[in-house]
Amino acid sequence: MSLVAAQTPAAQTWEARRDCSLSVVERKWLFRVTATWSGAIAITFSYFGAWPVLPFTGLELCLLWWALRQIDASADDFERITLEAERLTIETRCGARWQRHAFHPYWAQLQFDRTPGQQRRLLIRSHGKEVEVGRWLTEEQKWVLGNELKKNLGAARPEKTLWGERF
Repeated sequence: MSLVAAQTPAAQTWEARRDCSLSVVERKWLFRVTATWSGAIAITFSYFGAWPVLPFTGLELCLLWWALRQIDASADDFERITLEAERLTIETRCGARWQRHAFHPYWAQLQFDRTPGQQRRLLIRSHGKEVEVGRWLTEEQKWVLGNELKKNLGAARPEKTLWGERF
């Protein structure tokens, strides 16, 4: 997972994206090569009388195509946190679903939720509203993001350890 921070005079932004090992062109190339080899093998077996190989080859290629389409659908997912003087904005895109949440940075609070048996969650809360950030980040990246946000949220709050513990 990648976390990129950027700062302008007006705002500070953190953006997290999923890692994609194959580009769109590489995924198409992978499918074509696999379809060519599987098709050649299936046709060869069919020629020698093992024709039941053909439907299984078709099923295999359909499942590979479906899996690659699922990767395409989530390749552009992101989570962007923008901190301006009077607004903290969290934008999330997951597949076709896009969400946007806005908080006032003075009132927003960070909480690191520890649920047994699950990965820790970094939450931003304000006025009864709660949003999880950093879903795709590692524990260390969440800690870095949490400390960066903690420095900039709330005015004149007493210094205390984020999440009640030190790493």
